[in-house]
Amino acid sequence: MSSPSRRRVPLDTPERLAEVLTAALDVVAEVGYERFNMDLVAQKAHVSKGSLYQRWPSKAHLIVAALNANRVEVVAPDTGSYLGDVRELCKRWLRAEVPGDRRGLLLALLEGSRRDLELSRLMTEQMGQGGTNPMAEVLAAADARGELPPGLDLELMAELPLAVAISGLLFRDAPLTEQLIDRIVDGLLAPLLGQRDHSR
Repeated sequence: MSSPSRRRVPLDTPERLAEVLTAALDVVAEVGYERFNMDLVAQKAHVSKGSLYQRWPSKAHLIVAALNANRVEVVAPDTGSYLGDVRELCKRWLRAEVPGDRRGLLLALLEGSRRDLELSRLMTEQMGQGGTNPMAEVLAAADARGELPPGLDLELMAELPLAVAISGLLFRDAPLTEQLIDRIVDGLLAPLLGQRDHSR
């Protein structure tokens, strides 16, 4: 009985828009990118398909809008050490994670980016706008403090912790946890830099 009244609520109402965008992420995580369509979102969010197409001309536009709306900006910490900053930054990412099937969403986006050039283009154009890379900031601060060895590839080092986390999520369905963060910092980054850091 609640569906008709919800359909009459305009999509430009912030709460209603958030519901629709969250529904889009839930649907694409559940069914994958190829099977994802406006009908499924309309059913889950109790809105007309026409209302969706009025705002987003394609499913790629809807998904990228949903990703942008649910993106959480995390500020780079300043603990005074590189390893401390990485540990704290990763734990901030962990606390900021949005609920839902993150593995399903990641798999759907990988599938869609390979098959749909429009999705790939929109993600490249829009997802990198309006923010900084906090891990790059952490590395720049560490480099300025003289903590990093000369010749270190800062771009690859900035990607390393997240790459390990994504690999575990994709191939072992192992989500990011505080224990994994400590393993990355103490068992990978510290030995790589010739340091020991077992603070918690």
